[in-house]
Amino acid sequence: MGAVDYVAKPFAPSELGARIRAALRQRAGLGRAGQPQPYALGDLAIDYAERRVALGGRPVELTPTEYGVLVELSSHDGMVLTYGQLLLRVWGLGHSGNSGLVRTIVNRLRRKLGDNANAPSYIFNEPGVGYRMGRSEQSNEGRL
Repeated sequence: MGAVDYVAKPFAPSELGARIRAALRQRAGLGRAGQPQPYALGDLAIDYAERRVALGGRPVELTPTEYGVLVELSSHDGMVLTYGQLLLRVWGLGHSGNSGLVRTIVNRLRRKLGDNANAPSYIFNEPGVGYRMGRSEQSNEGRL
């Protein structure tokens, strides 16, 4: 089935529980070929299976790193991902501790998505922690 996350020692039981719940939520939303369901929020649409990002129906050209950050944030919609988590998942082990990389890519993503950092629609900053994206309109359909 493949690994989706790991927890480095030492870890708090609450962190382990949160990651297990996140993995189960993500697994429950998988569609064809193990891909998450497409993400949609306002004018933004992401089709993971076809690796397409569109804003208002127009394609958005992203670098592989920009796309990687966007996929991590959108596939964990509503959850805050720390700078460290994003660095590990997108850049790998060699870039731990360099949150400036994440900030630079998020700034470029916001510019390409027309997202204002002072009043964001898509990518929200959690000061001193990391970033999160709003919940997909498709994932909200089954919620109360």
